[in-house]
Amino acid sequence: MPPDEQLQLLATCLARARGEDFFPVLAAHLGATLGARDTVICEALPGRRARALGAWRDGASVPPYEYDLAGTPCARVYAGERLLTSIDPTLFPGAPQGVATYFGAPLAAKDGAVLGHVCAWFRHEFTMDPLQRAVCDLIADRAAAELRLVHVKRERALLRAQRSQLRSELAALYDLQYITGAGAAHQRLLEEIRRSAASSAPVLISGETGTGKELVARAIHASGTRAARPFTRIDCTQLLVDAEIAALAQVLAFSNGGTIYFDEVGGLTLATQERLQEALRTLDAGRQASGRRDLGVPDVRIIASTARDLRGAARDGAFRGELLRDLGAFTIEVPPLRARVEDIPALVQQIVHKLSRRLGRRIDGVDPDSLAALMRYSWPGNVRELTSLVERSMVVQRGPWLKIMPDYFAGSPAERAALIAAAAVDTAITGTHAIPIDFDDTLNTGLHAVQREHILRVLNATHWVIEGNSGAALKLGLKPATLRHRMKKLGISRAQNPQHS
Repeated sequence: MPPDEQLQLLATCLARARGEDFFPVLAAHLGATLGARDTVICEALPGRRARALGAWRDGASVPPYEYDLAGTPCARVYAGERLLTSIDPTLFPGAPQGVATYFGAPLAAKDGAVLGHVCAWFRHEFTMDPLQRAVCDLIADRAAAELRLVHVKRERALLRAQRSQLRSELAALYDLQYITGAGAAHQRLLEEIRRSAASSAPVLISGETGTGKELVARAIHASGTRAARPFTRIDCTQLLVDAEIAALAQVLAFSNGGTIYFDEVGGLTLATQERLQEALRTLDAGRQASGRRDLGVPDVRIIASTARDLRGAARDGAFRGELLRDLGAFTIEVPPLRARVEDIPALVQQIVHKLSRRLGRRIDGVDPDSLAALMRYSWPGNVRELTSLVERSMVVQRGPWLKIMPDYFAGSPAERAALIAAAAVDTAITGTHAIPIDFDDTLNTGLHAVQREHILRVLNATHWVIEGNSGAALKLGLKPATLRHRMKKLGISRAQNPQHS
């Protein structure tokens, strides 16, 4: 076939090749052009290996395969070298048997990194004429472009998967059903979240440190019409200078359509409060001037939180009353953990479930004596302290039943941390752990009456639904089968307790 017809045929075939057939078609044309025994188009793999995306041998396609680069001339190609060489078995012990010549060319990314290579093996000594070189250049360039596209598609697919996973995790973290609890105080909080989510009015969330104010703010955002837009958190304790306040304009623009959350707004100085108030008033005035969402004024919702008594601070002149009114169109008080002790078992179950995956631990249950102790504790650090205590206990212990040692509650927070750290070191050295305590042991401890009443309260609150995200088992920190076993042991049945509340 004349050279111009051969190149035209190659170009036509390359234009028609699509998908999985693309690399095998390239390998076949390379083999036909060079008269080689084997032609391969490969992708680089970790560990100095290569995968054949398209392979051709003795006039027929070969299924994909992988091989080690060590001991082959391909290793030099992956160093960026274009190679045409005779095969010396002492230099290339990994080369196939019965070949005399090798040709290889790298397939590079835009930045020069080698993504793969094309190569050919010959039974005889081989020299390349100008036409064959032109065909090899064309095939190598086309293969490199296609391989780059393959990598881009993979990266996009990975990013989509990561984004989907992140959205799922955020939804799981901030959805209302994951703000755990069954008591009256918690139900009031959920209702306030739902009501505020239906509005665009500013929200001021107050509560002690560690109660989960940011979680509430994110739940309001995720439950409203702005869920698909940005949620931007600003630490107000860092807004100390005018330059940082001035940067709010950029933050507002970035958060257009979403929510800005001012964390611990009570930490602002009076001067910074004034600048923040001016920024918020300008934002509000820009909207009201035209009676619509003006394109030049960002549309953002403001949510703020504080652990301080801002009304008292305003009376004392430590906080601007006008700013408090601007931020507090809707107010939510997050109850401290000591005010909703009935939620502690469900919170412990949720914390254990999340930490088990991260720590690689399996926890079958929580010691009921420990739950009783947790419900008696005053919790100055609220849910944050509970989370820390459960995590430390899971690190220290190695058994399937989680037990919170009484000593963990003794002394100051620093003393408790030192005690737990020492226990963790001792566990690591000795390999010892607490002996698991079965739930049935509580029948002999005097706690069975308390547990029976608590289980009945939760069952009535969940309308006697045992399984699922809204079921009693999750809220009690038990597996459904364990809860049914406990109900049988404690003589609990709906027929026997129809009016219990």
